[in-house]
Amino acid sequence: MMRIVALAILFAGLVSGVVSMVAGIDQRERGGARVKYLNLPTIAAAASVFGIVAYPLAKYTGLNTVAIAVIAAAAAAAAAAGMVGVIAGWAVPSATRAVKDLRYDFQGHFARVTQAIAERAAGEIEYVNDAIAYRSRAASLDGGAIEAGAEVVIERIEDGTAHVERWSTIAKQLELPS
Repeated sequence: MMRIVALAILFAGLVSGVVSMVAGIDQRERGGARVKYLNLPTIAAAASVFGIVAYPLAKYTGLNTVAIAVIAAAAAAAAAAGMVGVIAGWAVPSATRAVKDLRYDFQGHFARVTQAIAERAAGEIEYVNDAIAYRSRAASLDGGAIEAGAEVVIERIEDGTAHVERWSTIAKQLELPS
């Protein structure tokens, strides 16, 4: 029975680890100015190590369930402490040093050309963010003309000018070969 429990906890730890790698720790959801160290990466590390230690102990030793659980829990606590060390010593300091490049805040946003963009000349786009419509000067990434009404995607906004590319061009690049 302990082997099944160990495998289940190991599996849960591995899944939690993958979720934490993909999703990360959202700064808005971390509950305040300070980082909470009991978070998904810490739980994932502890659960994975618990399962990694408990399973072989249950399979290859004659230890009783309580002894296996105590040994695995000690290893899990050490793994959690190690993860807290990684978060406190590396992840948080590097995140605070990272400078956010505001030019790319709207990268990937859809927009519509409201005033035609001429060759090598700016036009105007309109885009929506958080239910608020914005207008911005716009220039084509490739320097070509884009007619009013065309759907475009923002690449960056620099010095008040959005650099855009036609959605149809991006959609063609995204198509998979048959």
